[in-house]
Amino acid sequence: MRTWGKSTMVRWIPRLVIGLAALHFAVSLIASSTFDDMARDGLWNVVPGEPLREYEMWFFLAGFGLLGLGTLSARIVRDTGRLPAQLGWYLLAIGVPLQILYPVSGAPGLIVLGVLALIAARRDVAA
Repeated sequence: MRTWGKSTMVRWIPRLVIGLAALHFAVSLIASSTFDDMARDGLWNVVPGEPLREYEMWFFLAGFGLLGLGTLSARIVRDTGRLPAQLGWYLLAIGVPLQILYPVSGAPGLIVLGVLALIAARRDVAA
């Protein structure tokens, strides 16, 4: 049985963050009727004052932030072979307050990925 070693963690954590971004996009575009409703309403200034639309729009836009973190960290891993510890800190900085403010959310996934990123980055420095 193979273990989840340092090099495996370093390669997979950015991929998992990118996968989380893809999940945000998929849920926003497929499981939500908000974008259809907004298109019917003309798109201009259709989010303010609509709590569900605001929530879903922020959820969708969070996917771009996660995509940026994932692709940039993947590039750094590809170029240097190391995972930046900042990725873990950023994921925790997003996940911990989100868990407090919205307990029924995907925050535990961010927290787990953040901790794994910090472990991988620390192992990389220790090696």
